[in-house]
Amino acid sequence: MLRPFLESWCIVLKKVLKGIRIAEITLTSILFSAALLVLTLNVIFRRVSWMPALDWAEEFMRYCSVWITFVGMSLCAEDDLHVGVDIVYQMSPTKTKKILKILCMLAACVFCALFTVGCASYVGLALKNMQRSPVMQVPLWIIYLALPIGAALSTVQYALKLVFYIRVKHEDLADKPVEDATDINLLDLN
Repeated sequence: MLRPFLESWCIVLKKVLKGIRIAEITLTSILFSAALLVLTLNVIFRRVSWMPALDWAEEFMRYCSVWITFVGMSLCAEDDLHVGVDIVYQMSPTKTKKILKILCMLAACVFCALFTVGCASYVGLALKNMQRSPVMQVPLWIIYLALPIGAALSTVQYALKLVFYIRVKHEDLADKPVEDATDINLLDLN
């Protein structure tokens, strides 16, 4: 009775996670394209004497970079692309590798969760003070919102990876020369 419920719940969760990933990729792609377009136009406008330069271009690109960085943080967490020192991991026996992965995922999950809480209070403070950007006059809480969103999404990714590494047999880690996130089926009940 419980197993069919869990299987249907896992199917829904897989679809939600896939939708979130598509949204992350779409958002970062749109922001990157917009920043590139504004940068290109600003360079052209500065070279043509009769066209005014875009005063807000630098600020716009900075804020796009903030959103790309923090939403991209989650994408990197999912694909295991964050920079790390892994010489101890590479030189360890297979059983130790599993323990090291679990500890790393747990530490990353806790850090990202604490970072989310801290950033959320920072966003609340910016909202309370009604701070605005100097040139574009955008409320800064919208810009700062990238931090808790990216950290929360990273927390979810590290929590899913933690569950995976707890469930996987240590022998399965030894067989994979390079970890590929597409091979990880986090919600497989078998």
